[in-house]
Amino acid sequence: MKELDAIAARLRGGTTLADLLDAGFDAFEVIRRVARAGEDLAPELFAAFMTAAGTAVEGRNALGDAPSLPPATGPPPAITMSATGDAGQLADELAALAALLAQRLAEASDQAAGEGDRAACQHATCAAADIHRLLRGLDETAAR
Repeated sequence: MKELDAIAARLRGGTTLADLLDAGFDAFEVIRRVARAGEDLAPELFAAFMTAAGTAVEGRNALGDAPSLPPATGPPPAITMSATGDAGQLADELAALAALLAQRLAEASDQAAGEGDRAACQHATCAAADIHRLLRGLDETAAR
């Protein structure tokens, strides 16, 4: 999915705290939107996608409290999904994005000078790690 690739590239390329906070905020929003869109793809994964979407909101809101988060410069990233997509593969892709997000937010926390930024990054890192744990390996569940 090109939206996941684009946001992953932004996370990898972020060099400043503001860049990482901005990319992280958008990554959580992409995860939320994609997870919500994936809820109807496979009934057995409905709860996992629903929970991931809720956890993405928690992570996004945590970053929203970061003093160094720059103001939004445009609309949230658009999502285009096929109604016939593979739910298990989608879960794996979201899990991989969440793992990268957790790693980059942990790095952002390390470079944050202010306590507010550190706390926001730490809370968001936990949310991203929770999404990763929730969605990894669901490809096998969807195949059953």
